[in-house]
Formats: sequence, C-alpha cells, structure tokens
Amino acid sequence: MFAQRAFLIERLNSTRKPLEEVITQAPADKDIYKNWKIKQIMDHISGWDDVIIEALTTHAKGKPIAPTVSRGVDIYNAETTTSRQTLSLEHTKKEFQSTREALIKALNDLPDEKFNQPLIFPWGEIGTVAYLVEIFVEHEEYHCNHVRAWLKNPDEIIGEH
Repeated sequence: MFAQRAFLIERLNSTRKPLEEVITQAPADKDIYKNWKIKQIMDHISGWDDVIIEALTTHAKGKPIAPTVSRGVDIYNAETTTSRQTLSLEHTKKEFQSTREALIKALNDLPDEKFNQPLIFPWGEIGTVAYLVEIFVEHEEYHCNHVRAWLKNPDEIIGEH
C-alpha cells in the first residue's frame, strides 16, 4: 500500500511541476479561456483540490461524503472562481501551493485499508482513491496543455474551460 501512496503523490507532483512552469510564463492580464486568466485557472484547480481534500479526509474517518458538486461540474467550476475573485494574485498563488500540500497530507494521512475501499466522489461517482487522484492528474494535464498551447498565441482565447 505504501508503494501506491508514493505513486499517487509522485503523479500529483510530476503533473504539478509543468503546470507551475507554464503558469509562470502566462501574462496575468490576458484571458486564456473566456473570462479566465491564469488566476482563475489556479483558483479553479485549488477549488478542486479542496474537494478532494474533503473527500479523502471524510473517507479516512469512515463517514459519508457530502455531494459537494451535486449541482453539476459547471456550477462548481464557476463557484471555485467567483468565491475567490477578491483574492489577490499573490494570495491565489499561495493557496494554489497550500491546497496541493494539504492534498498530499490528506493522502499521507489516509489509512492503508482505505486506499482500495470504494468512496463516493463529490459528484456522486463511486471509485477508488487511485481513480480519484488520476482524474485530477488528468485534469491538471488538460489545463497545462491548454496553457502551453495558448502561450504560442496569447492573443487568441481558447474555447471552453
């Protein structure tokens, strides 16, 4: 089980590094997606980290997970950015780091026997911890690839987030 935990943490870290690199290259004042600058992308990812942290912490305690995203992913995505809109870019950057650190801590604190026990994801799907983490690894890769492509032509907004 320890190997699985280490693998998941490595997946999270290896995905975050390229995202951090493209974030540092992105101008703060230009839309990447419609009405989403680099700040909103970081706010969005931090919001999803928050949900995963809550799910893992609740799962570790053996309690039922509240469907945080029950009104739909699009509504939750909007909430993750609007609830953070008054935060400065510097604060967003710090939160972007701290939520990832808290997510890794939640993974480290998860009892071994909970790794393969099914849990209900915040949007209602059922799966394992590994599957939940992999969804968000792919989510970060998706945004990283978009930002990387956008950097080649930062005057052209990418379609949907």
